[in-house]
Amino acid sequence: MTHRPYHHFKNLHYQAAPLLLAPAWDARSASTSQALGFAAVGTSSAAMAALLGYADGEQLPFPELRYLVSRICASTTLPVSVDLEGGYSRDPAQIAAHIRELASLGVVGINLEDSVGVAGGRQLLEPTGFAETLRTIRTELAQARVEVFLNVRTDTYLLGSANPLPATLLRQQLYEAAGADGLFVPGLTELPAMHDLCRASRLPLNVMAVPGLPAFGELQAAGVRRISLGNFLFEALTTRQRQLSQQIQHDQTCTSLFA
Repeated sequence: MTHRPYHHFKNLHYQAAPLLLAPAWDARSASTSQALGFAAVGTSSAAMAALLGYADGEQLPFPELRYLVSRICASTTLPVSVDLEGGYSRDPAQIAAHIRELASLGVVGINLEDSVGVAGGRQLLEPTGFAETLRTIRTELAQARVEVFLNVRTDTYLLGSANPLPATLLRQQLYEAAGADGLFVPGLTELPAMHDLCRASRLPLNVMAVPGLPAFGELQAAGVRRISLGNFLFEALTTRQRQLSQQIQHDQTCTSLFA
């Protein structure tokens, strides 16, 4: 197993420019990202699920997730962070066990969400209870001498909360005290809110590519430390496949494959 130390990955969140995390869903995407000069890769749960024909939201069985992660880790020497969604359990001890399994493959980072799937959509978990879950996970990992960067995702913006900034600030405070290493706020695009979150905490702020996300220089000026591409590169490649396939059918030649 290639050594991918936690401290190196953590330090990547404190450079002058935000860490642009390359998305990975299989060995090819991970090795390509390394060849292109990215500093680290992060898996996309939605892309990995779609790759094997599952819906997103912990529908990809954990053993299949583990196998895909093992091939990603074998294909790159870059630090690998894994999107574990809600942890594949509501039991903190079981979530910690899943993280230990992934760490044994060489994984140095984990994304863990504070929302779970319910009938008809997703629902935010109560913040104090989720903070206790984080605290237990961190304790379990410390006892096992497992070091991983615990990037906690809050879906206050993604789920369209009525007043998301105060709710996010509260969760940020609770999660930092519980042992989070970073805060991931997908759906956040407003620079003043990013600035407020960065001023309120030492946790590096992670944002995600969505329509309307400011340019990287503006994000850096606001204090953002990490940028994730989510599953959007995977979806863009799927769109390109569809376009090429339609063109081949229309032109009745394979020329467009080599243009």
